[in-house]
Amino acid sequence: MTASPELERKPGSTKGELGVAFDLPGGPDAVLLLHGLTGTPFEVSQVAGRLNARGLRCRGPLLPGHGGHPRALLGLSWPSWVEGARRELFALSGARRTYLVGCSMGALVACELARVFPERVHGLALLAPAFRLRMPGRLAGFLAQRTALPRLWPLWPKLGGSDVRDPDMRRANPCMSALPLAAVGTLCQFARHLEPHLSEIAAPVLMVLGGHDHTVSSAGALRLSRRVGRSPCRVIVLERSYHLVGIDVERERCADAVARFFEELAA
Repeated sequence: MTASPELERKPGSTKGELGVAFDLPGGPDAVLLLHGLTGTPFEVSQVAGRLNARGLRCRGPLLPGHGGHPRALLGLSWPSWVEGARRELFALSGARRTYLVGCSMGALVACELARVFPERVHGLALLAPAFRLRMPGRLAGFLAQRTALPRLWPLWPKLGGSDVRDPDMRRANPCMSALPLAAVGTLCQFARHLEPHLSEIAAPVLMVLGGHDHTVSSAGALRLSRRVGRSPCRVIVLERSYHLVGIDVERERCADAVARFFEELAA
């Protein structure tokens, strides 16, 4: 398996490896790209490749608790994810403009950073944001927070792999093979914390949703899109895609939409 072709051609990439952090040189504008729960920077690698080809520096870190065994996520709070991403955002200090791309849980982290550090974030692209989980996820979050189940069965296997329609990308995606139940509860807590603060986000927002997302509720995200940011949130629905829109069957359209959005903001 190899990393995305776009990343392989760039200095500073991680050719021959999947799921590791990357920092692709460019400038003077920069993008911080954040993956989802149990995921890796591979989820945003295709978008990063497109943005980097258009001259932007692209930094894709591994968020705290990720990149190793799923047990590393047990006991982590959502502020730990935000703090890890904050350090990465501050590492881009000096860029003329800084944009954020967040996938699923990473979209929530991106929203929190944009809310708390408005002077550092000039645009926000949310890929299938985990504002509302679909019923299996909501049930898992309830059980994680209200029962002893996380102590009895802390790790739940991911049957069928990640929520990606493209079979080649699903096989290539180096996400964790198990889901820590407690981490789902933490994700739900994070979403509840963030929801009443969405209107505080000053940066312009693009939201890209999968038309057949089995992980998060696209309908819930659409409802919340009217509350995200101080200006109207632009929404694109990729009708053939599942959850991980950045690497799924319409990944080219997703990457193009994000690139055009940031170019319009720069203009």
